[in-house]
Amino acid sequence: MDKGEFYELVMDNIPDGVYILDAKGNYIFVNSTYIKSIGLSKAELMRCNVYDFLSSGQINVCISDIVYREKRRVVMFQDVLQKRPFRHLVISNPIFNQKGEVQNIVALVKRLDTLNGYYNEASTSGISATCSIPAKKRSGTVIAVSPAMRGILAMSQTIADVDSAVLISGESGTGKEVVAQFIHDCGQRSENRMVVVNCAALPENLLEAELFGYEKGSFTGAAAGGKAGLFEAAEGGTLFLDEINSLPLPLQGKLLRAIETKTIQRIGSTKSLTVNFRLIAATNEDLQDMVEKKLFRNDLFYRLNVIPLILPPLRERQEDIMPLAMYFLKSYCEKYMKTRLFTEKTIQYIQQYLWPGNVRELKNFVERSVIMTATDYIEIDNVHSVAINRDHSAGINSASRKDNDCKMTEEDKLALMLSQRVSLNEYLERCERSYLQYALNNCKSSYEAADVLQTSQSLIMRRKKKYRV
Repeated sequence: MDKGEFYELVMDNIPDGVYILDAKGNYIFVNSTYIKSIGLSKAELMRCNVYDFLSSGQINVCISDIVYREKRRVVMFQDVLQKRPFRHLVISNPIFNQKGEVQNIVALVKRLDTLNGYYNEASTSGISATCSIPAKKRSGTVIAVSPAMRGILAMSQTIADVDSAVLISGESGTGKEVVAQFIHDCGQRSENRMVVVNCAALPENLLEAELFGYEKGSFTGAAAGGKAGLFEAAEGGTLFLDEINSLPLPLQGKLLRAIETKTIQRIGSTKSLTVNFRLIAATNEDLQDMVEKKLFRNDLFYRLNVIPLILPPLRERQEDIMPLAMYFLKSYCEKYMKTRLFTEKTIQYIQQYLWPGNVRELKNFVERSVIMTATDYIEIDNVHSVAINRDHSAGINSASRKDNDCKMTEEDKLALMLSQRVSLNEYLERCERSYLQYALNNCKSSYEAADVLQTSQSLIMRRKKKYRV
C-alpha cells in the first residue's frame, strides 16, 4: 500500500464527513462518510462543483463561497434539502498559496443528529461497562452507568432464573417496573407474559375480581360468561404487582395464600385452580413501617421480601442522569422526527437539578423539551417546566454547591429548601439521615448508637438500610 492509499484509508475511517475542493470549488477528494451523508456516489461527487448544490436548491447556503471571498475559516450550519432534510455543522478551512490566494478548501462535516450519540459515548467514557446491560430478550433498554444500578442489574440477572419472590423498593419514578421487566426478560419465563397490575389504580371493590377472576352471576354487573383473573393470565410467566403497599388489608390474606399454595379461587366459585407464576412486587413506601403501623400484614411482607432490591433515587446516582437524558432525547427525536440538541446551559441544568420525580420526571422533561422547542437547540429558558423554578442553584456545579452550603447560614439553607419546595417529610428524613449517620460514625456499634439515641437496635438497622448509611 502506497502513501496515497494509506492516507485515503485513514480519511475513510474518520466518522465525520471530509471533502477537499480546488481553487474553483471542484471536488478533488471526498471520504466515505461524506458520500453516505450526501447520498451520491463518489464518481458523481467528483464531477460536481460545490456551487452546483446551491443552484439546484439542495443546500441553503454555500459556505465555501464565504471562505473564498473572505479568506478565513468559516464554521456554519448548512441545511441539506433532500427528501428528508437534515442539518450539517460545517467547519471549512482555507489553504493558501504563496500569493495569499485560496488554493484549496478542506471541510469537516458533522451531521447534527449524530452529535447526541457522541455526547452519550463521551459521557460514559472511563466507565467499565456500557450504558445498557443486555438481556436475552428485551423490548427496551436499561441504562446503568452508576455502580449502584450496575449492581442492581447484576443481581437481577443472578436471580432471573429462580422463582423466588422479589420485592423492589424505591421512590416513585425510579424505574421499578423497568427492573421487573429486566428480571422477567433475563429469565426462563421470558417466552411468556409479564402481567402488570397497579394495585393503586384499581378500586378496592374491583381489585379482587381483576386479580382472581369471577364466575358468571357472582355479582351485579359481572360478565355473562365470567372472567379469568390476572393470576391466570400470568400462567407460565411473571405477575408484577406494582404499588403493593396500596393493597387493601382484606385482600392481603388472599394474596398470601395464592403465593404460598400457588392456587386461586375465582369469586363465586368453590373450585381451586392451580397457577404457575413468578411474583415480583414493588412498593414506594417502607413496608416494614407499614407493618409496625398495622397497615400491612407481617406474614405477607416476609413472604414478598425473599429477595429485596432497593432502587436509589436519581439524585443519588448522578452518573446515570446524562446517559438517561441522551437516551430519551434520541428516542423522542426519532418518535417525533425532529433534530434536537441540548445546549451547554441545559446540560448543566440537567446534571445539577435534584429530580424529585426521578427518572419519570427526567423522561417527561425531555419529551416536553423536544416537543416545545422550535429550534434545533433545547435552551432551558425556553422550556416551560415546573422544575425550573424549583432549583434556584441550577447554575452552580455540585462541588461549588457543597462549598456554598458550608458557608450558608441555617436561615439561608431553609430559605433555599423552601424555594425548592422541599416537603416537610423530605426535610425530616434528611435530618434523620444526618443524625443517624453522625451517631453511627461516633459510636462503636449500632447497639451503642441505639442506646444514645434512645431507640431499639432493630430500628437503627432498618433506618441504616433505608438511608444506606
